[in-house]
Amino acid sequence: MASLIARVTSSSARSPLTRLLTAPLGLDVWEVGPDHVVLQAEEVQADRLEAMGYLVEQLQMTEPYVSAFATEAAAAGYHTVATLEQDLRRLADGHPEIAELVEIGRSVEGRPLWALRIGERRGSARKVAFFGCHHAREWISVEVPYRLAEHLLDNSSSEPVQGWLQQGEVWVAPMVNPDGHEHTRTTDRLWRKNRRRNERGSIGVDPNRNYGYMWGTLDVSTSSHVPSDQTYVGPRAFSEPEVRAVRDLVARQLIGGVLSYHSYSQLVLYPWGYTDDAIEDEADLSSMRGLAEDIQDLVKGVHGTTYVAQQASQLYPTAGDTTDWTYGEYDVPSLTIELRPASALEGGFILPADQIEPCWEENRPAALEFIRRVLAPPQG
Repeated sequence: MASLIARVTSSSARSPLTRLLTAPLGLDVWEVGPDHVVLQAEEVQADRLEAMGYLVEQLQMTEPYVSAFATEAAAAGYHTVATLEQDLRRLADGHPEIAELVEIGRSVEGRPLWALRIGERRGSARKVAFFGCHHAREWISVEVPYRLAEHLLDNSSSEPVQGWLQQGEVWVAPMVNPDGHEHTRTTDRLWRKNRRRNERGSIGVDPNRNYGYMWGTLDVSTSSHVPSDQTYVGPRAFSEPEVRAVRDLVARQLIGGVLSYHSYSQLVLYPWGYTDDAIEDEADLSSMRGLAEDIQDLVKGVHGTTYVAQQASQLYPTAGDTTDWTYGEYDVPSLTIELRPASALEGGFILPADQIEPCWEENRPAALEFIRRVLAPPQG
């Protein structure tokens, strides 16, 4: 069945854009702007949206869109499941005194889930974690945390990194969803979920809707209870082994701060995602919003790229995501960064490989600031 990438707008009060995000329409939402939504849809879905009163502008059919961006040259710049493991092993083997590669679990299809522990001593009271690739098609979300690990190890004998690694630990898991990532390389470049076999023949659960905090409390396009939808929340909280691996790592290590990388849209998101209500604790809200805004400024200071700090639900509603869970359960600083690009027309999920380095460069000071905030001892 043919699908298209479309820009949806509305000039009718009976067809508000918010309805696209708050009704169970089974849409694959890519971008949300103040006056439009960009989504991928089957042609029959697009026809249905027009019948509902929306204006549907076809940006491109999906197949030629993928062909235009997902070239061999573009793929060559990114890690595969195998090359990521090789490079993580190389980092660990090159710095055995401070780095250890840990298998934190296994995927649905039995692939190991790797996390690199970086720090001079085990059992520190201060620990921070970075996660990438909950969503298979978001390849850039692998590269930024991987390069962070590489940077920390390359600079482990100089300040400020040396001081951080003496007093705490940094855990980096660049690929939470290896099965889905492999599927995007071999079969479907825009695949999002893991590779669970659902009842009635569909495949996949969205790992970033499967965490236990407020799991399943929404039934909308962006947190769906329909197994064939891209944002299927799963049959129960923590049903997926990839998500349980993250859960167990955070619980076992008592992680004190979590940053989860995604793409795309150039956003810095803080809780909550499941509700429009703000964080109730004024001090927490001020701290989380302030940290997100500081990261926004740090990113812009490198190449002038604009990322926008906002509450996660301002993008669209999500129940059962990573950072709602880590903040809701553990009350620790928890942010999601949506990386480059800003729009589908610039590649969307298929970021050209020549954007990897500048994306990492602009996110480096932000990642280091996040580490500093979590690991550095309080002043006074």
